[in-house]
Amino acid sequence: MRKKIANGAQLASQSWHALRQNPQLLMFPVISTIGLIIVSILFFVPLAAIGGSNPENLIGENGSVNFGTVVVLFLYYFATYTVIIFSNVALVGAVFKLMRGEPATVRDGVNIASARLGKILIYALISATVGVLARMIRESGRDSKNVVLMIIAAIIGALLQGAWNLLVFFAIPIIVAEDVSVMDSMRRSLELFKRTWGESFVGSTAIGIASCLVWLAIIVVGGAIIFLAISTGNIVLILGAVLLVVLAIAILSLINGAINGVFQASLYKFATEGEAGPFIDSALAREAFAGA
Repeated sequence: MRKKIANGAQLASQSWHALRQNPQLLMFPVISTIGLIIVSILFFVPLAAIGGSNPENLIGENGSVNFGTVVVLFLYYFATYTVIIFSNVALVGAVFKLMRGEPATVRDGVNIASARLGKILIYALISATVGVLARMIRESGRDSKNVVLMIIAAIIGALLQGAWNLLVFFAIPIIVAEDVSVMDSMRRSLELFKRTWGESFVGSTAIGIASCLVWLAIIVVGGAIIFLAISTGNIVLILGAVLLVVLAIAILSLINGAINGVFQASLYKFATEGEAGPFIDSALAREAFAGA
Protein backbone atom coordinates (compact mmCIF):
# COMPACT_ATOMS: atom_id res chain seq x y z
CA MET A 1 0.00 0.00 0.00
CA ARG A 2 2.92 2.34 0.76
CA LYS A 3 4.15 1.81 -2.80
CA LYS A 4 0.72 2.66 -4.21
CA ILE A 5 0.68 5.90 -2.23
CA ALA A 6 4.14 6.81 -3.51
CA ASN A 7 3.11 6.00 -7.11
CA GLY A 8 -0.09 8.00 -6.80
CA ALA A 9 1.76 10.99 -5.37
CA GLN A 10 4.32 10.93 -8.19
CA LEU A 11 1.63 10.66 -10.86
CA ALA A 12 -0.24 13.57 -9.27
CA SER A 13 2.99 15.62 -9.19
CA GLN A 14 3.61 14.94 -12.88
CA SER A 15 0.05 16.02 -13.68
CA TRP A 16 0.75 19.32 -11.90
CA HIS A 17 3.91 19.79 -13.98
CA ALA A 18 1.86 19.22 -17.16
CA LEU A 19 -0.56 21.94 -16.06
CA ARG A 20 2.31 24.37 -15.56
CA GLN A 21 3.39 23.69 -19.14
CA ASN A 22 -0.14 24.23 -20.46
CA PRO A 23 -1.78 26.96 -18.32
CA GLN A 24 -4.61 27.39 -20.85
CA LEU A 25 -6.15 24.25 -19.31
CA LEU A 26 -7.05 26.35 -16.28
CA MET A 27 -9.66 28.13 -18.37
CA PHE A 28 -11.96 25.09 -18.33
CA PRO A 29 -12.41 25.13 -14.53
CA VAL A 30 -12.92 28.89 -14.85
CA ILE A 31 -15.73 28.31 -17.36
CA SER A 32 -17.22 25.71 -15.02
CA THR A 33 -17.09 28.11 -12.06
CA ILE A 34 -18.75 30.92 -13.99
CA GLY A 35 -21.45 28.54 -15.21
CA LEU A 36 -22.12 27.27 -11.69
CA ILE A 37 -22.44 30.81 -10.37
CA ILE A 38 -25.01 31.63 -13.07
CA VAL A 39 -26.97 28.43 -12.40
CA SER A 40 -26.96 29.07 -8.65
CA ILE A 41 -28.26 32.61 -9.14
CA LEU A 42 -31.04 31.39 -11.47
CA PHE A 43 -32.15 28.70 -9.02
CA PHE A 44 -31.76 30.72 -5.84
CA VAL A 45 -35.23 32.28 -6.00
CA PRO A 46 -37.25 29.07 -6.66
CA LEU A 47 -35.20 27.10 -4.11
CA ALA A 48 -35.67 29.78 -1.47
CA ALA A 49 -39.37 30.13 -2.29
CA ILE A 50 -40.10 26.46 -1.58
CA GLY A 51 -37.54 26.08 1.19
CA GLY A 52 -35.15 24.03 -0.91
CA SER A 53 -32.22 25.73 0.71
CA ASN A 54 -33.19 23.82 3.86
CA PRO A 55 -32.28 20.15 3.35
CA GLU A 56 -34.84 19.00 5.93
CA ASN A 57 -37.63 20.17 3.60
CA LEU A 58 -36.95 17.27 1.23
CA ILE A 59 -38.64 14.99 3.74
CA GLY A 60 -41.77 16.15 5.56
CA GLU A 61 -42.38 15.79 9.29
CA ASN A 62 -44.51 12.69 8.70
CA GLY A 63 -41.85 11.09 6.54
CA SER A 64 -43.52 12.02 3.25
CA VAL A 65 -41.53 13.33 0.29
CA ASN A 66 -41.94 17.00 -0.61
CA PHE A 67 -42.12 16.48 -4.37
CA GLY A 68 -42.02 20.17 -5.25
CA THR A 69 -38.71 20.63 -3.46
CA VAL A 70 -37.33 17.39 -4.91
CA VAL A 71 -38.23 18.42 -8.48
CA VAL A 72 -36.62 21.87 -8.20
CA LEU A 73 -33.58 20.37 -6.49
CA PHE A 74 -33.31 17.74 -9.24
CA LEU A 75 -33.42 20.43 -11.93
CA TYR A 76 -30.74 22.36 -10.06
CA TYR A 77 -28.54 19.26 -9.85
CA PHE A 78 -29.15 18.53 -13.52
CA ALA A 79 -28.11 22.04 -14.53
CA THR A 80 -25.00 22.02 -12.32
CA TYR A 81 -23.92 18.55 -13.47
CA THR A 82 -24.38 19.62 -17.08
CA VAL A 83 -22.04 22.57 -16.56
CA ILE A 84 -19.46 20.49 -14.68
CA ILE A 85 -19.48 17.56 -17.12
CA PHE A 86 -19.38 19.83 -20.18
CA SER A 87 -16.34 21.65 -18.78
CA ASN A 88 -14.60 18.40 -17.84
CA VAL A 89 -15.22 16.89 -21.29
CA ALA A 90 -13.77 20.05 -22.84
CA LEU A 91 -10.74 19.85 -20.53
CA VAL A 92 -10.03 16.17 -21.21
CA GLY A 93 -10.59 16.70 -24.94
CA ALA A 94 -7.96 19.44 -24.94
CA VAL A 95 -5.56 17.24 -22.95
CA PHE A 96 -5.97 14.44 -25.51
CA LYS A 97 -5.08 16.87 -28.31
CA LEU A 98 -1.96 17.96 -26.43
CA MET A 99 -1.02 14.31 -25.92
CA ARG A 100 -1.10 13.81 -29.67
CA GLY A 101 1.31 16.73 -30.08
CA GLU A 102 -1.41 19.03 -31.44
CA PRO A 103 -2.08 22.57 -30.21
CA ALA A 104 -5.15 22.82 -28.02
CA THR A 105 -7.02 26.03 -27.32
CA VAL A 106 -10.04 26.68 -25.15
CA ARG A 107 -12.16 26.84 -28.31
CA ASP A 108 -10.93 23.37 -29.30
CA GLY A 109 -12.03 21.93 -25.98
CA VAL A 110 -15.42 23.64 -26.14
CA ASN A 111 -15.97 22.32 -29.68
CA ILE A 112 -15.15 18.78 -28.53
CA ALA A 113 -17.65 19.05 -25.68
CA SER A 114 -20.32 20.62 -27.91
CA ALA A 115 -20.07 17.68 -30.30
CA ARG A 116 -20.92 15.37 -27.38
CA LEU A 117 -23.68 17.48 -25.85
CA GLY A 118 -26.29 14.73 -26.14
CA LYS A 119 -24.18 12.29 -24.13
CA ILE A 120 -23.31 15.01 -21.64
CA LEU A 121 -27.01 15.71 -20.99
CA ILE A 122 -27.77 12.00 -20.46
CA TYR A 123 -24.78 11.67 -18.14
CA ALA A 124 -25.91 14.77 -16.22
CA LEU A 125 -29.45 13.36 -15.95
CA ILE A 126 -28.22 10.11 -14.40
CA SER A 127 -25.77 11.95 -12.12
CA ALA A 128 -28.53 14.28 -10.90
CA THR A 129 -30.78 11.31 -10.15
CA VAL A 130 -28.07 9.61 -8.11
CA GLY A 131 -27.24 12.87 -6.34
CA VAL A 132 -30.85 13.55 -5.33
CA LEU A 133 -31.39 9.96 -4.17
CA ALA A 134 -28.21 10.06 -2.08
CA ARG A 135 -29.26 13.34 -0.51
CA MET A 136 -32.79 12.09 0.21
CA ILE A 137 -31.37 9.03 1.94
CA ARG A 138 -29.10 11.20 4.06
CA GLU A 139 -31.91 13.58 4.96
CA SER A 140 -34.40 10.78 5.72
CA GLY A 141 -32.64 10.02 8.98
CA ARG A 142 -32.42 13.60 10.22
CA ASP A 143 -35.97 13.75 11.58
CA SER A 144 -35.56 10.41 13.32
CA LYS A 145 -35.00 10.45 17.07
CA ASN A 146 -33.05 7.22 16.67
CA VAL A 147 -29.38 8.17 16.49
CA VAL A 148 -28.48 4.79 15.00
CA LEU A 149 -30.93 5.29 12.11
CA MET A 150 -29.53 8.77 11.51
CA ILE A 151 -26.00 7.40 11.29
CA ILE A 152 -27.03 4.51 9.05
CA ALA A 153 -28.91 6.84 6.68
CA ALA A 154 -25.93 9.19 6.48
CA ILE A 155 -23.55 6.30 5.79
CA ILE A 156 -25.78 4.76 3.09
CA GLY A 157 -26.21 8.12 1.36
CA ALA A 158 -22.47 8.77 1.44
CA LEU A 159 -21.69 5.26 0.18
CA LEU A 160 -24.11 5.64 -2.72
CA GLN A 161 -22.54 8.93 -3.81
CA GLY A 162 -19.03 7.58 -3.27
CA ALA A 163 -19.70 4.40 -5.24
CA TRP A 164 -21.09 6.48 -8.10
CA ASN A 165 -18.00 8.69 -8.16
CA LEU A 166 -15.77 5.61 -8.41
CA LEU A 167 -17.98 4.03 -11.08
CA VAL A 168 -17.70 7.02 -13.40
CA PHE A 169 -14.04 7.83 -12.73
CA PHE A 170 -13.07 7.14 -16.37
CA ALA A 171 -16.44 8.08 -17.89
CA ILE A 172 -15.30 11.52 -19.09
CA PRO A 173 -12.22 10.25 -21.00
CA ILE A 174 -14.33 7.44 -22.48
CA ILE A 175 -16.99 9.88 -23.68
CA VAL A 176 -14.26 11.91 -25.37
CA ALA A 177 -12.22 9.05 -26.85
CA GLU A 178 -14.66 6.22 -27.56
CA ASP A 179 -17.79 6.11 -29.69
CA VAL A 180 -20.02 4.38 -27.14
CA SER A 181 -23.27 5.16 -25.37
CA VAL A 182 -23.37 6.71 -21.91
CA MET A 183 -24.37 3.41 -20.29
CA ASP A 184 -21.55 1.60 -22.12
CA SER A 185 -19.12 4.31 -21.02
CA MET A 186 -20.08 3.65 -17.39
CA ARG A 187 -19.60 -0.10 -17.78
CA ARG A 188 -16.28 0.55 -19.49
CA SER A 189 -15.31 3.00 -16.74
CA LEU A 190 -15.95 0.37 -14.08
CA GLU A 191 -13.86 -2.13 -16.02
CA LEU A 192 -10.92 0.26 -16.25
CA PHE A 193 -11.27 1.33 -12.62
CA LYS A 194 -11.09 -2.29 -11.45
CA ARG A 195 -7.90 -2.67 -13.47
CA THR A 196 -6.31 0.53 -12.15
CA TRP A 197 -8.03 1.10 -8.83
CA GLY A 198 -4.77 1.49 -6.90
CA GLU A 199 -3.37 4.43 -8.82
CA SER A 200 -6.67 6.01 -9.86
CA PHE A 201 -7.94 6.09 -6.28
CA VAL A 202 -4.66 6.85 -4.50
CA GLY A 203 -3.58 9.35 -7.16
CA SER A 204 -6.82 11.30 -6.81
CA THR A 205 -6.48 11.08 -3.03
CA ALA A 206 -2.92 12.43 -3.27
CA ILE A 207 -4.19 15.38 -5.30
CA GLY A 208 -6.95 15.95 -2.76
CA ILE A 209 -4.60 15.74 0.24
CA ALA A 210 -2.12 18.13 -1.35
CA SER A 211 -4.94 20.58 -2.10
CA CYS A 212 -6.24 20.23 1.46
CA LEU A 213 -2.81 21.02 2.93
CA VAL A 214 -2.46 24.08 0.72
CA TRP A 215 -6.02 25.09 1.60
CA LEU A 216 -5.22 24.84 5.32
CA ALA A 217 -2.06 26.89 4.79
CA ILE A 218 -4.11 29.55 3.01
CA ILE A 219 -6.62 29.60 5.87
CA VAL A 220 -3.90 29.91 8.52
CA VAL A 221 -1.88 32.56 6.69
CA GLY A 222 -4.98 34.30 5.40
CA GLY A 223 -6.52 34.30 8.86
CA ALA A 224 -3.40 35.96 10.22
CA ILE A 225 -3.48 38.58 7.46
CA ILE A 226 -7.18 39.30 8.08
CA PHE A 227 -6.55 39.55 11.84
CA LEU A 228 -3.73 42.05 11.27
CA ALA A 229 -5.93 44.03 8.89
CA ILE A 230 -8.76 44.12 11.44
CA SER A 231 -6.34 45.30 14.11
CA THR A 232 -5.58 48.37 11.98
CA GLY A 233 -9.26 49.29 11.79
CA ASN A 234 -8.81 50.24 8.13
CA ILE A 235 -11.84 49.01 6.19
CA VAL A 236 -9.93 49.05 2.89
CA LEU A 237 -7.21 46.78 4.29
CA ILE A 238 -9.81 44.47 5.83
CA LEU A 239 -11.75 44.09 2.56
CA GLY A 240 -8.49 43.66 0.66
CA ALA A 241 -7.34 40.90 3.02
CA VAL A 242 -10.65 39.02 2.77
CA LEU A 243 -10.65 39.36 -1.01
CA LEU A 244 -7.07 38.05 -1.17
CA VAL A 245 -7.94 34.93 0.84
CA VAL A 246 -11.08 34.22 -1.19
CA LEU A 247 -9.14 34.67 -4.42
CA ALA A 248 -6.40 32.28 -3.23
CA ILE A 249 -8.97 29.59 -2.36
CA ALA A 250 -10.70 30.04 -5.72
CA ILE A 251 -7.41 29.72 -7.62
CA LEU A 252 -6.54 26.57 -5.67
CA SER A 253 -9.89 25.04 -6.58
CA LEU A 254 -9.35 25.80 -10.28
CA ILE A 255 -5.85 24.29 -10.24
CA ASN A 256 -7.12 21.16 -8.50
CA GLY A 257 -9.82 20.65 -11.15
CA ALA A 258 -7.36 21.05 -14.03
CA ILE A 259 -4.82 18.67 -12.46
CA ASN A 260 -7.51 16.01 -12.03
CA GLY A 261 -8.39 16.32 -15.72
CA VAL A 262 -4.78 15.78 -16.80
CA PHE A 263 -4.42 12.87 -14.39
CA GLN A 264 -7.59 11.10 -15.58
CA ALA A 265 -6.75 11.53 -19.26
CA SER A 266 -3.19 10.23 -18.80
CA LEU A 267 -4.29 7.26 -16.71
CA TYR A 268 -6.98 6.39 -19.25
CA LYS A 269 -4.47 6.51 -22.10
CA PHE A 270 -2.12 4.15 -20.31
CA ALA A 271 -4.92 1.76 -19.33
CA THR A 272 -6.14 1.51 -22.92
CA GLU A 273 -2.92 1.87 -24.94
CA GLY A 274 -0.13 0.84 -22.59
CA GLU A 275 1.54 4.23 -23.03
CA ALA A 276 0.75 7.20 -20.83
CA GLY A 277 1.60 10.01 -23.19
CA PRO A 278 3.89 12.97 -22.55
CA PHE A 279 2.53 14.11 -19.19
CA ILE A 280 3.19 11.19 -16.88
CA ASP A 281 6.03 8.71 -17.00
CA SER A 282 5.01 5.47 -18.74
CA ALA A 283 7.61 3.44 -16.84
CA LEU A 284 6.20 4.72 -13.53
CA ALA A 285 2.67 3.99 -14.69
CA ARG A 286 3.66 0.49 -15.83
CA GLU A 287 5.28 -0.23 -12.46
CA ALA A 288 2.27 1.19 -10.68
CA PHE A 289 -0.22 -0.86 -12.66
CA ALA A 290 1.81 -4.00 -12.20
CA GLY A 291 1.42 -3.55 -8.44
CA ALA A 292 -2.29 -2.80 -8.60
